Amino acid sequence: MWILFKVFLLFIWLLCSSNNGAYANDNDFTHSHIVSVSDLLPPTVCNRTRTALPQGPGKASLEVVSKYGPCSRLNKGISTHTPPLRKGRQRFHSKNSRRLQKAIPDNYLQKSFQFPAKINNTAVDEYYIVVAIGEPKQYVSLLLDTGSDLTWTQCKPCIHCSQQRDPLFDPSKSKTFSKIPCNSASCRILRELLPPNDNCSSEECPYNIAYADNSSDGGFWVTDRITIQEANRDGYFSWYPFLLGCTNNNTGDQNGASGIMGLDRSPISIISQTNTSYFSYCLPSPYGSTGYITFGRPDAVNSKFIKYTPIITTPEQSEFYNITITGISVGGEKLPFNSTYITKLSAIIDSGNEITRLPSAIYAALKSAFRKRMMKYKKTKADDEDDFDTCYDLSAYETVVVPKITFHFLGGVDLELDVRGTLVVFSVSQVCLAFAIFPSEPNSISLGNVQQRGYEVHYDVAGRRLGFGPGNCS
Repeated sequence: MWILFKVFLLFIWLLCSSNNGAYANDNDFTHSHIVSVSDLLPPTVCNRTRTALPQGPGKASLEVVSKYGPCSRLNKGISTHTPPLRKGRQRFHSKNSRRLQKAIPDNYLQKSFQFPAKINNTAVDEYYIVVAIGEPKQYVSLLLDTGSDLTWTQCKPCIHCSQQRDPLFDPSKSKTFSKIPCNSASCRILRELLPPNDNCSSEECPYNIAYADNSSDGGFWVTDRITIQEANRDGYFSWYPFLLGCTNNNTGDQNGASGIMGLDRSPISIISQTNTSYFSYCLPSPYGSTGYITFGRPDAVNSKFIKYTPIITTPEQSEFYNITITGISVGGEKLPFNSTYITKLSAIIDSGNEITRLPSAIYAALKSAFRKRMMKYKKTKADDEDDFDTCYDLSAYETVVVPKITFHFLGGVDLELDVRGTLVVFSVSQVCLAFAIFPSEPNSISLGNVQQRGYEVHYDVAGRRLGFGPGNCS
């Protein structure tokens, strides 16, 4: 009788607990996140003490901040997800069209430019860092983008510039500033790379970048000194001459940032210009903390915890960081696709795009598997139905159980996503699966920054491999 009574009490407890917490899979929590609903909400207070910048000889680390989080000085501390996700879709379409163009051969610009690198060691686009341009230094906030080539900042005099937190870069105040003439050999090569919409004058070599939302960045090519300095000012990287864009006609909106730092593998990116062989970053999860970017290799101790997958090489080098995905798991079960099919897909990792985008067939399978494990939660519609079609109202729960999603890469590397890399939270009554369909391109995957949060992502450019390791920004 006592045993029956205990079974009855257990049954009553389970019924009552369903009002405060629901379980996606009652029999197995190994492949699930158990999380408080309140912890999913974007923080409203900045906590910089959570993150310690990597230190050591031969490298410099800078603080990385989400421009939409409470640590940001660009948005007056207003924390929100909606602006980056909607603007990100527009920017993604433009990047996709550029990605599908002809790849750029190695050493394309070396016919006209030589870029010396200097390392002084006394020691999206959503995330930004603060760097200095010119001599004397003028500080600007640049958005980190591994899917972009050109590094540019808005400059005086400006025909039309978006609002930014920092003062506009003033070329007249820099002793090291120099324009690239229109009639130079360098300009001819650069105009092939980024063709302008009109003819150039004898004094300036122009560029014009058009985006899918009908915005554009127009300006001219220049060289100047760029300095990346640590917060403690003990170590810094400085390069001169550094090729960058001086934007003076910008119809887009960087939400308070000055411009973009291009981190891809093209000849004009900061990585190629400075012969950087290795860099890494940790994008903060949650928004209430800060992350970091480090130029230089990790120490021997931390290297043991990094797992690498090859960056795909081709006869004509892609400017992007192409990787091979071998499978995707939801709740510990792989999606039912032949590995040959998935490995042939073109996949890139991109810090400048927000959510990961998948071919429609893979997205449908991912969505179906996720919904199956979230059946106990009330479904709802998102305000932004173009991207998010799997959303839940979790306002009735204190805790929830969310199936883990894992990406599998060539070389046996697994990336188990943080819960904030699985869900986008607009409010407790609108929590959505943070994936979407890759528009107009059925054979491509773009791994966005939402899915990278909380991990150290390592770019061994010289070794042509990409690594994932435990991060110190979550």
